[in-house]
Amino acid sequence: MSAGPSEISRMALSTDLVASRDRVAYWADVVCRQLIRAEVCSVDSEAQGFQGALEQTRMGGMDVCRIRASGQRVVRTPAQAKSGDEPVCVIALQVEGSGCVSQNGRLAALKPGDVTLFSNSRPYELRFDGEFEQRVFILPESVAVGSIGDMDSVAALGLGGMHPGSRLLRAFGDALADASGLPEGQAVQLRAGMLETLSAVVSSAIGQSPKVPALKRYHLARIQTFICDNLADPDLDVESIAAAMKMAPQHVHRLFEGEARTVSATIWHLRLTACRRDLVLPALGHLGVADIACRWGFSDPAHFSRRFRQAFGASPRDWRRAALAAVDVTQPLSRKGIRSDNSSR
Repeated sequence: MSAGPSEISRMALSTDLVASRDRVAYWADVVCRQLIRAEVCSVDSEAQGFQGALEQTRMGGMDVCRIRASGQRVVRTPAQAKSGDEPVCVIALQVEGSGCVSQNGRLAALKPGDVTLFSNSRPYELRFDGEFEQRVFILPESVAVGSIGDMDSVAALGLGGMHPGSRLLRAFGDALADASGLPEGQAVQLRAGMLETLSAVVSSAIGQSPKVPALKRYHLARIQTFICDNLADPDLDVESIAAAMKMAPQHVHRLFEGEARTVSATIWHLRLTACRRDLVLPALGHLGVADIACRWGFSDPAHFSRRFRQAFGASPRDWRRAALAAVDVTQPLSRKGIRSDNSSR
């Protein structure tokens, strides 16, 4: 069964079955296709022995990843940062080896136990001079900022492993990466707890309380979680959100004052980016454009097409055709060692 909006999906990829000369190129394709588009190269001139493995689980509206690989350099270029990809927040926990992350003029040096975070909407560089292992969480930036505040002020901030919250984040990472049969609702609750823990670690690192008041952050995080969990509901709107949160619609609007998008704009943006992602997923190739739109709460195909073209500059059908024509996203990976388990929980 293909994974739907509220299902948990798993995938594992490895260079083990790839010819030595092709491993770096294959790994670069894995990083771009499954994580974030970026330029990837080995730091070893003798790259024949390059190794890489990725275990990725989609749960609670985020990707939970275990990455083990040889030394490498990963660069998100300015052009890629401006390409219109859905803005995401990346939380990286160093498990083994060392590395560094640079963004916004800051450099975070990572040793085992350390944590940092960065965004795909700005250029960045990751460098690992030897073998390493990380736990990585990737979630919509709109969800993360409800707990951690402005990404520009925390990107590439070094969060030391000695803080109790850092050890709790490591526990979250281990538990979620190894989760089996965890109900999606519980995964969402764990994500909220993880973000509140991260907020405490960030506050300690910058020596001050986050700019967003704690009560507002709490309500924004609850609302963002509710929106992400109910995108497939065509009746999702400010009134239904307010009813679920037990607050007045005007209060919901006030909470979003000063945010990058209004409540309604946030719903449309998240729905459209989810559709854009699903349109090029091989596992959903049997679904028509209207079917994918319906999965994410669009009841009128014509309205969806207009919205999609306004957001991305092309019709959904043309976007899908161009993406699949540019790269065959099914054959290279299936020949070289993907294991996937898409199951409903």
